Amino acid sequence: MNATRPSDTPPPPILPAMVYAELRSYLRESGSTLSPSEALIKAVQCWIATGRADANSVRGYQWKQLFLPEGTRLRLRVHEVWHNASVVGDDLVYKGQSVSPNQMAKLAAGDVRNAWREIWVLMPGRKQWINAAILRAQLLKQASKVPPTAAEAMTIAAKAMSDALSTAVTLVAHANDQAQNTLERRLPKYRRSWDLLEDID
Repeated sequence: MNATRPSDTPPPPILPAMVYAELRSYLRESGSTLSPSEALIKAVQCWIATGRADANSVRGYQWKQLFLPEGTRLRLRVHEVWHNASVVGDDLVYKGQSVSPNQMAKLAAGDVRNAWREIWVLMPGRKQWINAAILRAQLLKQASKVPPTAAEAMTIAAKAMSDALSTAVTLVAHANDQAQNTLERRLPKYRRSWDLLEDID
């Protein structure tokens, strides 16, 4: 009696048969010595490690609405001299010390400056410097185009329904008032004597 090879074992219940078959085929074609179960274990472990690495790598400095990822460079010009800083970890570092953009502008210029107007930013992987104020304006413009969240949409809908209900109640009250006035005008005490017709046999 032949022993069942690991590659002949049925697919795990959570994996569709078609995907399992594709995995077995790939392992054969690539000459891998891994069984499908071992390959799945390694794939899941790799996926978890990648997810954790991605979560840990999102570091940077939060400047009001603007997030500057680690590796971002900042600079401003004072009397023809460029002063440079960079985002290291979660800090903005200028001349070896952790500062805010406002502090950087003040230290570099020696007086109070509008950091948004004075500082230029180079994001990681980009080739062009962009003024911080322009970058912030672009970010705010993009944010205004983002559709509302489910909670915000429900709040907007609830407000619209409340306004519509309030308008409907007002219209109904007005219609009732008009109907009452019309009814009262038709009652005998409001009619002129010559409006009353005599019954003719």
